[in-house]
Amino acid sequence: MPLLNRIWRVMACLLLSAAVTAPTYGASGADPKLIAVANEARQVIAVVNWFYVRHRACPQPSRAAELAELEGQLGDGFSVELQGRFAAIRGISMSADWLYYTSPAHPEKCTLWRKLGWDPALIWRRHNGGHWTFDPGDGTAERPIKLAP
Repeated sequence: MPLLNRIWRVMACLLLSAAVTAPTYGASGADPKLIAVANEARQVIAVVNWFYVRHRACPQPSRAAELAELEGQLGDGFSVELQGRFAAIRGISMSADWLYYTSPAHPEKCTLWRKLGWDPALIWRRHNGGHWTFDPGDGTAERPIKLAP
């Protein structure tokens, strides 16, 4: 009986440690999966940049006319739906929704991101140009990565 109790304790510890130490996502700009995900956002980024050049501000999800203009410029196969303060952007070429946000206090900055599973996310920010970051979702800092667009 003591041997059986010990086996159960060892198995419980192994299962607990496996649940706590989830595999890390080693992302880099050369990761083909990240490149494919980033390519899904190419049209959205182009439209956000176009809107910014035209209006000197990012489209505000809180303004229905700007949200409609964003959706109209994205074209057929895309939809933009308000979800609280965010806009969920869907497209036939996208494998998952992208979330978009702009603060009314900082219209020159906007963020577009997509979850890559339970915790990690790929993020594009427009502020002084556009740049990509990878958030591993494990409590460590976001990492800048070089991706096109």
